[in-house]
Amino acid sequence: MTVGLARTTSTTAAPVAAPARQAPRALSRFDPRRVATLLHRYVGLALAGFLILSGLTGSVLVFQREIDAWLNPQLWAVTAEGPALSASEIAARVEAHDPRVRARWIPLEPDEGLDVWVDPKIDPATGAPYAIGYNQMFVDPVTGEINGTRRYGPPTLDRQELIPFIDLFHRTLSIPGLWGTWLMGGIALIWLFDCFVGAWLTLPKGAKGPRVFLSKWKTAWTLKPRASSTRRNLDLHRAGGLWLWGVLATLAASGVALNLEHEIFEPVVGVFSPISENEFEHQPMDFANPIPAAFGFDEAIVRARDLAAIPADQRVSGIYYAGEIGGYGVAFGEPYEAGLGITWAYVGNDGSLIELTRPGVGTAGDIVAQAQLPLHSGQILGLPTRILICIAGLATAGLSITGVIIWARKRAARRR
Repeated sequence: MTVGLARTTSTTAAPVAAPARQAPRALSRFDPRRVATLLHRYVGLALAGFLILSGLTGSVLVFQREIDAWLNPQLWAVTAEGPALSASEIAARVEAHDPRVRARWIPLEPDEGLDVWVDPKIDPATGAPYAIGYNQMFVDPVTGEINGTRRYGPPTLDRQELIPFIDLFHRTLSIPGLWGTWLMGGIALIWLFDCFVGAWLTLPKGAKGPRVFLSKWKTAWTLKPRASSTRRNLDLHRAGGLWLWGVLATLAASGVALNLEHEIFEPVVGVFSPISENEFEHQPMDFANPIPAAFGFDEAIVRARDLAAIPADQRVSGIYYAGEIGGYGVAFGEPYEAGLGITWAYVGNDGSLIELTRPGVGTAGDIVAQAQLPLHSGQILGLPTRILICIAGLATAGLSITGVIIWARKRAARRR
């Protein structure tokens, strides 16, 4: 009986003691790959909706001018042949059509209608800007006829305002103020981090030597033939992310640069190379009391060309007057050609040259800053990179969708 009791006691005590001995070992084990997997999974789920919308709208915006002209040919129409009107003549036609507005930005494209941006003048009766209901006026560059007006950016599916809505939604989710800009910048920053986490998770575990490592990693870049739908979805997610990793990381980084320029991009880049301040854009601004122009658009172009020593054969692609500052910005060059952008000359109301920026000129930080918009839009190398960015936008949406499917199937399997 004593022996039997002893055996019973030891047998019943063992299951109680075992978890106490195993728990410390389980708690002390740290698996960085497991942590990275959880991060990639739940960060991806949190960002999936944003990245799907951002990827699809970004793909459209790569060709926004072409799509806008196709949707609204009446706005971009040129009805006659002949020499184009000058900037001052365009401004006069705009203000004659609606005396409540003044031309702010005048593109000078001789082969298509001009999307002139306008500011409301101050109503002397109220001391407040006129409520005009639009901020773009389309003008025939040859005849000066007004093709139409529209408000840029309000939420609508109307074909005339669809592309402006998509553009603003892509950049800010149509959230007013800086909140939308900061939100999309924060999403881009988290996405950039997740790009590196996702790439690390594709690396094989326990591979000894470069040949074994590359042999095992090769499978991550391919689609398994005759695979099940579950495996095919996983392969699409993993291989698609790897093949486009550089492009997707560039889109994320440039998204941070464009939306969090002063908050993150400039401080980080400035650690390695300073970024020059644009003296014109840092002038004191007063939007409530715009400063009347001291001279017209045409004279501003002449002054800018002379002061900045711009060659006579380099065409003017546009000009704007910033009433809140009291000065002109004149753009020289081809705005939609491949490269880092165009030359800008800024002229104050006193006729002096305040700032001159040229693509590819300046500190290393300046050139990195100049490259962000061309990289994000695909304009950096012309049509080939525009097509690549368009594909990358669609792939971003596709990778988010496949990631959600992977999570949903694994969750269902765990429940079963």
